[in-house]
Amino acid sequence: MTVHLIESDDVIYLGFHMGYLQELPRRIESFKIRLGLVPAADYGKYREPALDAVVADARSGSTVWTSTAEQLRSLHRDTDRTLSDLIELIAATPSPDALKGVTDELGRHGERFDQMRTECVRVVECAARVIPRFIDFMNTRTFEYAKRKNLLTGATSPTLPDTLNRMLTDEENLGSAIATVEWNYRSFNTVLLCAGNMGAYCSRLYSLLGTTRQQLAAIDSREPARRQQVGYQSAASSALEAQRLIKYTTDNILRYSF
Repeated sequence: MTVHLIESDDVIYLGFHMGYLQELPRRIESFKIRLGLVPAADYGKYREPALDAVVADARSGSTVWTSTAEQLRSLHRDTDRTLSDLIELIAATPSPDALKGVTDELGRHGERFDQMRTECVRVVECAARVIPRFIDFMNTRTFEYAKRKNLLTGATSPTLPDTLNRMLTDEENLGSAIATVEWNYRSFNTVLLCAGNMGAYCSRLYSLLGTTRQQLAAIDSREPARRQQVGYQSAASSALEAQRLIKYTTDNILRYSF
């Protein structure tokens, strides 16, 4: 039996992350303003050539996750309804023709879950390209600022890279910059976790729905009725597990407003 694989925060954060990517130019400028790196006349122009490729990648990735909470609810309701129809038909030992419409519908639901699984993989890939690069940029600019303002403390070594792996004084601007870097580290870890959870969940449902259809397709109407019944019960087992997982998600996660 599959335990539930996602929480409401996973659904919420995937949507938030799309906004994070869309707003990356603003985030870059906001960080630079904290360190006095943007002249007042240039506010709102979002100029940072060093990150042009990263910003372009972020914009492209900001449309990868296409499912809203309402679309997820709708997909779960439709899949649940189709599974209920299928289980009812199986209980009546239907003919293959009677099952075709329901199994075709189940296949369409499965394809949508597989599409979302693929989207989750792409979310992770984009995040891995964008956020660490942004963090590197912030680390470098913060170190340069601290060095320029003589705010570095502790021993330095020419053999060490210019990173933030040393103590800084507790200045307000540096504290704000460092807090921003730390927040982005957490953001990176969170999106990896949320996309991973959602991807595993969608993969499990895609597998269960696919297994159900395969088991039904393998039933030969020329076989003895008892053997056909075994095939139907095997398909029903997969269908019931998929339905249990969907109902749990609908009742305990997607019922929240977000």
